[in-house]
Amino acid sequence: MRPCYCILLLCFLLTAGFVSANDNTQYQITSQDDSLRGEVKKNVILYLNDFSAPDTDNLAYWEKLVKRQVSQALQALGYYDSKINLTIDNSSVETKITIDIAMGYPIVIRQSNYQVVGSGASFKPFVTQRNSYPLVVGSKLDHGSYQAAKTAMMDIARAYGFFDAKWLKHEVAVDLDNQTANIELSFDTGSRYQFGSINIAQAHASNDIIHAMAPFHTGDNFTSSAIANYNIALNQSRYFTSVQAIPALPNPITKRIDINVTAVNRPRNIVEVSAGFTSDLGERGRLKWVKPWINRYGHSLESEIKLNQQEQSVTNNYKVPHGDPNLDYTNYVLGWRHTSNFNDTSNRYRKYSLQWQRHQQITDQWKRILLLKYEREKDDTQSATRTHLIPGFSYIRERRIGGITPNWGDRQFIQVEVSDKAWGSQSSFYKLSLRSNWLRQFNKTHQILLKLDAGYISASDINDVPISMRFFAGGDNNLRAYDYNSISPLDSDNKSRGALTQLLGTIEYSYPVKDKWRLAIFHDVGTIGDKFLEDKYSDAGIGIRWETPVGLVRLDFAKGLQSSDIPRFDKPFNISFAIGLDL
Repeated sequence: MRPCYCILLLCFLLTAGFVSANDNTQYQITSQDDSLRGEVKKNVILYLNDFSAPDTDNLAYWEKLVKRQVSQALQALGYYDSKINLTIDNSSVETKITIDIAMGYPIVIRQSNYQVVGSGASFKPFVTQRNSYPLVVGSKLDHGSYQAAKTAMMDIARAYGFFDAKWLKHEVAVDLDNQTANIELSFDTGSRYQFGSINIAQAHASNDIIHAMAPFHTGDNFTSSAIANYNIALNQSRYFTSVQAIPALPNPITKRIDINVTAVNRPRNIVEVSAGFTSDLGERGRLKWVKPWINRYGHSLESEIKLNQQEQSVTNNYKVPHGDPNLDYTNYVLGWRHTSNFNDTSNRYRKYSLQWQRHQQITDQWKRILLLKYEREKDDTQSATRTHLIPGFSYIRERRIGGITPNWGDRQFIQVEVSDKAWGSQSSFYKLSLRSNWLRQFNKTHQILLKLDAGYISASDINDVPISMRFFAGGDNNLRAYDYNSISPLDSDNKSRGALTQLLGTIEYSYPVKDKWRLAIFHDVGTIGDKFLEDKYSDAGIGIRWETPVGLVRLDFAKGLQSSDIPRFDKPFNISFAIGLDL
């Protein structure tokens, strides 16, 4: 392989027709016809790119080497009958060397026999590769394509466990007199190996879960992709500070290949403390205690306290895996939450909740969550207490590229929750939520972010619905010109009391202006009320995006666009600050 800078140089040389050996030597490539172009000319330039300057003490030998180098470049693409002449000009400081090439006729394939034998002869990847072989009768000889085809077959063999595969015959016979070539290929796939046992380097409390996470069983056909997926799953499980699964040497007797796993467990107890600030919620702090390992079955516990000026919460999450802890597990959640009366709203409440959540990966991309939650919520404004038993389900798909500051991704979320007096809830209603976010990047610079957030609650009376389940809008993630959760229908005291419907959308475009910095323009629209399209809101603005090791820092300046028919929101303006991309 040539270095990257050589490829860049090549792009220039193809247009200029020159290639430099060094600072004082320059090659000019010419031909007696127009056949020296495209891939042929490119190959000649590559072969000469790093060639040394003329050896004036042994010029004849040097010319011989250059001619051989050019000849090899031409033969690689089927031109065996070329004529090469060199002219050296030393009249100036820079040595100019002209290489004149008469291409001749290319070698044409007269016979091409390609056989695949062995137990994998009918294996689809081998058959597909065999059928795509380009060097058929009548085509021009290309040694690069010939070698690539051979390499591709061996790559397939290694990827699918045919570790005894070999070439029985691989010959190219060139007839210079007739300008033809005969190709003979015979590939023996050998037997396919199977997965053997999983061997863990040392005893761990995690042995059972390490075995359970394997996407294969002893006796399954080997694939390298299964090993790659196994390593991804192990590292995503959050049980280990380091973990690696590596195939052992194939056993030619048993036709099996064992997998060796080395793992270092995370500490038994982990404490995380963080603090920050947002324009919506003011100062905030978080204290988190994690026990990644409680027993050999991979049970774990997370306890988290969140505090800010407007909201305080305590959450305890006990996780029980079923097989692969990334794909199938149950959460038992015990929580408490308190919100203050702020931003001219009436959503001050205390809530106690107990939840059962069953998480299951149902496809390669989609996750399903079945839930059952018991909630007891006290409205501090009205001194009312509501209790509800709410079953439901949700479907989630998350994809992203780019780590903590992605440049491509999307998130889809659908949820249905139902409360009914028939099973002990204080009131009957159901709630449907839909969120769809898309981030795409074009030409490695332009970024487009699209967001849609829709929701509907069916209830005979808004007061039958817990405050925590009603819809509010405004803040740094939607309708940014308005204060956090300030948009909704009003109660008798002219304060926001939450809505039964919402439909919010955002379009945002950003462009890099400096390393790690982007400039954004955006437009937010939305309607929120007890009926769809009841009141409409919109804003527009500009923003600054800064990529940091802790996430994307966002600073937005937003101006409301709606008319004064909503007096309390006449010409609003807001500056919002947040960390993290809402994706």
